[in-house]
Amino acid sequence: MKKLTFLLALLISLPLSAVAEDFLYVMSARAKILSSPAFGSKTVDNLLKGQKITNLEKKANWYKVKHNGLVGWVSRLAVSNHPPMKRSRRMANADSKLMNNSRRRASTVSTTAAVRGLKNMDRSRVNNKDVMDYAALDRVESKTVEQDELYTFMDSIGK
Repeated sequence: MKKLTFLLALLISLPLSAVAEDFLYVMSARAKILSSPAFGSKTVDNLLKGQKITNLEKKANWYKVKHNGLVGWVSRLAVSNHPPMKRSRRMANADSKLMNNSRRRASTVSTTAAVRGLKNMDRSRVNNKDVMDYAALDRVESKTVEQDELYTFMDSIGK
């Protein structure tokens, strides 16, 4: 009876990560497994988006992982607990008027303003053409979405 009690106490005291394997998925287009938790360290292996890796340990902003028998460190910015979404692209035909007249990305000015977190007054100095709707952007940014709702939505559009 004492042995059974001891074994139960030992099992309960083990961290869950020691009992069940924890997996991570590569979210960036490419990621590197590094020899130590520093960006300048030697590359152990290269990963592609969607690859599944085993999480061994977390240290600050790094995960110690195992992939194809190799062990190393990957930045937390490149991985997630959930696999990446499958995306489909819809492109207009090359001869389409839409393709010829559309802007492909935001201007440098608007991107810089957004990254710097400029307020409406500051933005008006950056862009005096009044072509950006910052009130609408503020409304969108004020909305919150729970993670469960996001994954439910992502699953629904993938079907």
